[in-house]
Amino acid sequence: MNARKNSSDFPVRRWYGDAFGISGAVFLLTLLLVIFNVKVFVNFEDNITATFQSMFGLPKMDYSGGLLNDIMTFVASYFDTKPIIAITIVVGIVLILRRQIKIGIWLMYVVASGGIIGLVLKALIKRPRPLHHLPIDNGYSFPSGHSLASTLLIWAIIFVVLPLIKKENVRRIVDWLLVLLWVLILFSRLYFAAHHFGDVLGGVSFSLAWLWLNMALYPKIFMRN
Repeated sequence: MNARKNSSDFPVRRWYGDAFGISGAVFLLTLLLVIFNVKVFVNFEDNITATFQSMFGLPKMDYSGGLLNDIMTFVASYFDTKPIIAITIVVGIVLILRRQIKIGIWLMYVVASGGIIGLVLKALIKRPRPLHHLPIDNGYSFPSGHSLASTLLIWAIIFVVLPLIKKENVRRIVDWLLVLLWVLILFSRLYFAAHHFGDVLGGVSFSLAWLWLNMALYPKIFMRN
């Protein structure tokens, strides 16, 4: 990573506002469908849960159920909200030490504030988890904490941090590995019946909306003369 001081290292794009609008609309629609318990949507979610259970049964979060179960257990265990917070702090500190102070602070703020809003939403909406969820997955279901936190951190790194790396080949490899990790984390939420589909969609759409909103606001806050 190149140690540059200039806050213009932050990628500024005109489409951030449009992306915020689209992802925000998806989140709002999902939120309303969940709050009003719309039957068509609930049936759709139940069918997805039933499909996963017919394909994978009721898997346990351990390392004795085959390769897929091992992978799902790993990503579910090590990319929960608390580990994501720890990773965010580490990445933020590294950025600050590399003289990307504003971007480091911005990253930690976006992930922390988004996570807090997610916790507030859980407490307000109080959606029960699916039947047969694992005992370790306690608390309310909407939005998915794994989905929300991982989306915030991974896509913030992809959009903002990776462009700081000069070597394009390294950038692309890390990019694809992060996308793969993100997909596996989302998949694990349905694999273990930890969440309904709408919980995952809500977590992802909220995080993208929050991320793009803060990316659009970055120049107004950090790049003023």
